[in-house]
Amino acid sequence: MLRRLLVALAVLVVPLAALPLSAAPPVLVVYPFAVSGSAPDDLGSRVSAKVAAEVTALGGVHVEIGAATAKPADYRAAARAAGAELYFSGSILPVGTSFSAIENLVSTRSGTVIWSKMFQFRNVDDIAGQGAQVRDELMHDSATPTPGTAAAGLDLITPAPMSGFAVLSVTGSAADDDRAAAHQALIDALQQRGFRVVTATGSAAGDPTNNSVALCTTTGARTLVWGTLDTTRVATGGATAQTTAHIALQTYDCQAHSLNAQPTVVNHIAPVPADAIRGAVRDAVSAFPAPS
Repeated sequence: MLRRLLVALAVLVVPLAALPLSAAPPVLVVYPFAVSGSAPDDLGSRVSAKVAAEVTALGGVHVEIGAATAKPADYRAAARAAGAELYFSGSILPVGTSFSAIENLVSTRSGTVIWSKMFQFRNVDDIAGQGAQVRDELMHDSATPTPGTAAAGLDLITPAPMSGFAVLSVTGSAADDDRAAAHQALIDALQQRGFRVVTATGSAAGDPTNNSVALCTTTGARTLVWGTLDTTRVATGGATAQTTAHIALQTYDCQAHSLNAQPTVVNHIAPVPADAIRGAVRDAVSAFPAPS
């Protein structure tokens, strides 16, 4: 009788022992968005906190908030030490009266961006639903990885392609109104040639050489363009005064991560200052390659 009881217990215990333990939920480390220009210093942390709260509320993901003092170069190692396969980060740039942001899910194994999306907002309330999108991508990656790619840390989702121009500041010795006219003329000339055009303002746009990576990321542009405008107006011998507009346009290739060492420089002369400025800008843009 005792022997039969022991055999019955063994029959029950073996299948139970063979049952797999429940898989632990994926870990996501959320870092504050980097901010540029005139954006409030705490905007990045408020946006990331809202995204993290939404992901947590939806369940199925263990969310950890990355240290606000962490450097971007240390994100990957810190997130991996926390047991995360992915971490979340982004950047924010003021655009007019609103903000442009890009959010990323990054593999802690390879440092590869596996998902990226750009969005615009006026205040933190506008980003409702971003956390759901982030969670969906995270769960999709965890549940249905392409064979061999998740373990290797390769791209699973292609980030949005870069395209068009981001028009930044026009500086120089010309009057404010003339520089504003050159800025608008640059936008118009690029659009007339079939390019997608966005604009960027703030301190980052005023120093594109040192902020090129952030500007490329937040605008989604293929090329950054900015320049200087100088004007002179001369009348000789009773003739009609002529305005010379001297424009120098500088470009940065976001895809190649390279600054064009040779700016496009054009002089255009016309009796009316606005015509001289538009003509100089139009001639300079005509030297740019056609959109691909």
